Amino acid sequence: MKKRILILAGGVASRMKKAAENLQNVDAKLIEQADTLTKGMISVGQDGKSLIDYELYNAHLAGFEELLLLLHPEDNFTQAYYENLMAKDKTFGLRILFATQYIAEDRVKPAGTADAVLQALQQHKEWQKGRFIILNSDNLYSVNALNLLWNCKSDNALISYGKSALEFPEERIKAFAVIRTNDEGFLENIIEKPEEEQTKAIEMKDGRVGVSMNAFVMEASQLIPCLENTPFHPVRNEKELPYAVSLLVHKIPNSVYVIPLDENVPDLTSKYDISIVQEYLEREYQNTF
Repeated sequence: MKKRILILAGGVASRMKKAAENLQNVDAKLIEQADTLTKGMISVGQDGKSLIDYELYNAHLAGFEELLLLLHPEDNFTQAYYENLMAKDKTFGLRILFATQYIAEDRVKPAGTADAVLQALQQHKEWQKGRFIILNSDNLYSVNALNLLWNCKSDNALISYGKSALEFPEERIKAFAVIRTNDEGFLENIIEKPEEEQTKAIEMKDGRVGVSMNAFVMEASQLIPCLENTPFHPVRNEKELPYAVSLLVHKIPNSVYVIPLDENVPDLTSKYDISIVQEYLEREYQNTF
């Protein structure tokens, strides 16, 4: 079985494109990129490298062979960028494939992460069976995280990031979905916008609060029917991947294992994150590649 990763880079990045004040430490070129490119392609790294470049590097270190980039239909930059790198043999031996998250005629933006994964799998038949990892393009997941996911004995799993280890403001962390497990360590529910009482109950039971940063390993043949049956969220009007995973858990109990991990995850959500991620990459990846 090939070791595969799907990176979701098809969102509209509305929070990144919002105007921001007091960005003296951010180069004007990066601000322009933040307004025009997908978040993972902003040149936050050394020698103009993007966050997705670092994701590729970590995937290479973890022994992955194939990577699929799911892109917005108006993204005219990312595919050409990586096709050029592959032609120059500069993708660490990784084969990179591409898919597009097409937008329905009655919508103005993509239909959410569950729709993104489904469209990616539909466009690559060979990906419709077997395990693969799903990641965001605007987060940088560690080699350790990738290994933990792939080496998990369960076909399906997600990482539960310890709330106390994330280096984000408290208000931001509160917006993350909280993970509830059963006594055997399997997923019971991913709680979006949790109430304070729900968070406290989980902490009393588990001794920690774990949140989702959308890092999954899934068996495609089990996930696809759940993706197909995922409804639009009544408020956000998107089909969301956590709901699809919850459908799988409801259909097959103890089918998604939860891996606890206490470490920070660099995140590019808004322009205010650019300098923070730059500092992280400079500190952790000094002249690495």
